[in-house]
Amino acid sequence: MSADSLRSSPVVRAGFFAGILVLSVIVGTVAIGGGAQSAPDVSQVNAPSFNSGESVATPADESGELSMSADASGKVVVIDVAHAGDIDREALTPLVSTLTENGATVRYHVGERQSGSPLNESLRSADALVVLGAEQRYTKSELNGLSAFSDAGGRVLLLNEPSQASPAGLGLFGPIRSDSVTKPMAPLASQYGLSYGNGYLYNMHEYDTNYQNVYATPTGETELTEGVDRAVFYAAIPVQGGDTALTTTEQTTLSKTRRQDTYGVVARSGNVATVGDTSVFTQEFLYRADNEQLVGNLLDFLVTGEKSPADAPRPPESGNSGPGGSLPGAGTGSGGVLPSEPDATPAPDPNETVMSDE
Repeated sequence: MSADSLRSSPVVRAGFFAGILVLSVIVGTVAIGGGAQSAPDVSQVNAPSFNSGESVATPADESGELSMSADASGKVVVIDVAHAGDIDREALTPLVSTLTENGATVRYHVGERQSGSPLNESLRSADALVVLGAEQRYTKSELNGLSAFSDAGGRVLLLNEPSQASPAGLGLFGPIRSDSVTKPMAPLASQYGLSYGNGYLYNMHEYDTNYQNVYATPTGETELTEGVDRAVFYAAIPVQGGDTALTTTEQTTLSKTRRQDTYGVVARSGNVATVGDTSVFTQEFLYRADNEQLVGNLLDFLVTGEKSPADAPRPPESGNSGPGGSLPGAGTGSGGVLPSEPDATPAPDPNETVMSDE
């Protein structure tokens, strides 16, 4: 039989391919048997994902009511939206409504770009400031004004998170896609001895319906943790410095380092408190576990400060270090000079959104 006949014969071709198949099976069997261990039998696998009765997801209860213990009558709380991204103001409705129902006036600081007041001017008539993950940097004058504001007794609440933490995530600023921390928050927090870690936190061992929904528990009894046994945070970032109020549960992992540990997510430094998440204020997370109690405590924190002088920060006067001069923390030099402002406490700027209990 010729070579051409061999190549064209169906029987020969079938035998050739059958031989290759047998050889492949033999080689594969040798490869598996030659390893450190054989592949486990599926019946031996005891992972939670194979046993729904041992699921690591432990959904938190959704109950409670957001309320405050402190009387907020006459207090003015400013929410800075001038330095933030596209904040969904409807997401802040629980926060704003609770403050105003308890007598506070809430204003949105929109900034000079939207024909509003300078930040330092807005702070003069305010008792507290809320900063939500700033995307625009603060000028040296604004940082000095904020330092003078808190030194005078004004309360500051810093809410920060990865600017874009997850492909499918939704935060207060819209879709989240990476795990970088908003950089303008770093110098603002650092002047109060606070800082943030890069990356977001997750826990594959204990979580609330999603591994990025991590649990945190109090480190002790403080004003911020009163009535809080456990809180839930979504793709939060770790906070360092000051007095840590809540830390994540064990085996929480930081995305940047893949290190498992317990991480602080709420801390306080004097008149400044910081939370490594903004989601706790939203409708989706507000009533999970004891989040509503934590948020209520934060609102109490905002309105229980005693700012003196009432209109700090004030502009420096040449040669005068007393009232009307530079306050502690206001800094010196050209970068520390606050803008000139009227002596009387200004009325709310018409371009700021004003919401009160009336």
